[in-house]
Formats: sequence, C-alpha cells, structure tokens
Amino acid sequence: MQQLKKRRPINEVALAQKISRVNVWRIKKKYEAEGDYGLKDHKPGNLFEPLNPEFYDLVIKQWRRYKCGARKLHVILKKEGFRVSLRKISQVLVKEGLQKPCLERRKPRKYKRYEWPLPNYMWHTDWHVIKAEKLKGENIIIYIDDCSRKVIGYCVGAENTRNSLFALYEAVTNNLVTPFILNSDRGAQFFPNKKDKHGKALHAFQAVLDDMGIIFVPSRKRHPQTNGKMEKFFHILDIEFDERFNTLGEFIDYYNNERPSEAVDYMTPNEAYKKRL
Repeated sequence: MQQLKKRRPINEVALAQKISRVNVWRIKKKYEAEGDYGLKDHKPGNLFEPLNPEFYDLVIKQWRRYKCGARKLHVILKKEGFRVSLRKISQVLVKEGLQKPCLERRKPRKYKRYEWPLPNYMWHTDWHVIKAEKLKGENIIIYIDDCSRKVIGYCVGAENTRNSLFALYEAVTNNLVTPFILNSDRGAQFFPNKKDKHGKALHAFQAVLDDMGIIFVPSRKRHPQTNGKMEKFFHILDIEFDERFNTLGEFIDYYNNERPSEAVDYMTPNEAYKKRL
C-alpha cells in the first residue's frame, strides 16, 4: 500500500522558507486552483496590447513634436479628442525606445508649489550660458512671469547691466506692464558688490527699478531655489532647443504658445497668463 506523503503544518513551512504564513496559504490556494502553472514565475506588469496602427503612428509623431513624457503626451492627445489610457501611450514609447520602462513603480512625490496667484505680480530674471548645440556658449538673460511661467522678455549678448536693462525695457514695452516685484540672484549685473562706509550702495540696475516703481527682491545667498522657476526654464532651454527650431525666437514662441506645462495644469504659459489675469 502506497504511503501518503505527510502534509506539514503551514507554520512549519513558513518558518523553514522564512516567509509569512499568509504567503504560504496563498501559494497553497493558487496550487489547488491552477496546479503547477500557479507556481510558475510570471513577469510583472501589463502585457503590451496592439494598438491601431494609425494611433500608434500618431503617438510617435506627437512625441517628435513635443519630445515629452507619457503623462504630458496623454494630456495633449486628450485635448485633440483622443480617448486612450496613459498606460497605452507609455507602452508605445517604451516599445520604441523613447522612454525607459519603470521597473519599480514608485509613489509620486508631493511637491509644494509656491507662486503668486496673479500674473505680473512677480517676475524672475537671471543670466545663463546656453548649453544647447544651437547658440552654445552664448549668454542669455530671461524675464519670466512667476504665476504663468511665460517668458516676458529676453536678450542674447554680453552679460552686463546694460543688456539686463535693455531686456527689461523690451519686456515692459512689448507687454505694456511692469511687475510689482522683481527677483534675481546677487550677480554683479543686478546687485552691488561693495558698500560705502555707511553700509549703503545703489546699483545702476536697482536705481532704474526704483524709478519704475518696481520692488527689487534679491535671492538669498547660496540659495538658488528662490529663483527655481528660472533655473527650470534654463534646463528646458538646454534640453529642448534642438533641430525643431531654426531660431531662438521660434523656441520662445513654441514654449509660450504650444508647449503644455505641468506646473500650470498642462496649459501653455500664454494660456495660463491670459486665464489668470
């Protein structure tokens, strides 16, 4: 008579395998329901589901236009009337090598956003050395609106106070408005490096702001986060100013009027500027 194999209690199996009793119980139930197939390793994640070839090509075409991630591309396609899941767009980008697969899904980080609720309440400005292949090594100054992230004005040239003021005059003239507050770092173009014996000094840039009724608020020393919106734009400029644009003006127009910004609820900066006025 064939002897039946003795079944060990779940407690002993869990202790021997160094896993919880719940996991042992789940494995047991899966084996009873599916047999040996239930014990096989299965690749995590959803399998790729074939999409309509026309839509597949549309996703690739839109990526080449905006060169953004799946989330932003999902919003763009929804605005154009397409109903498709974010997962499917991500699968297309991963399959084409345009996006790296997320092997370990993480919870989204929570960011605390600091911004003024009205456009033109505060502008940010700073100088930057362009790292994009086009105009690489050129100096640029940008004036950007805190509320909408819209580029208000810019100038390419020597990094000095004269060009800083020229870009400011152009921004004010083109938009017919002056900001209530202007923020910049403590660079020599904006801020005096030396003070007199009374501890006072007035920079030429600050003197113009006083005449225009603009409050000057410099960033704290060694704290670039104060001007973080400016730093973010420079990162976008260095990464996305590529073969799609012939001139810097074309890129600025694309940034203001076509490129959705996650920071302003996937509106373009110009849309957010007009909506929040």
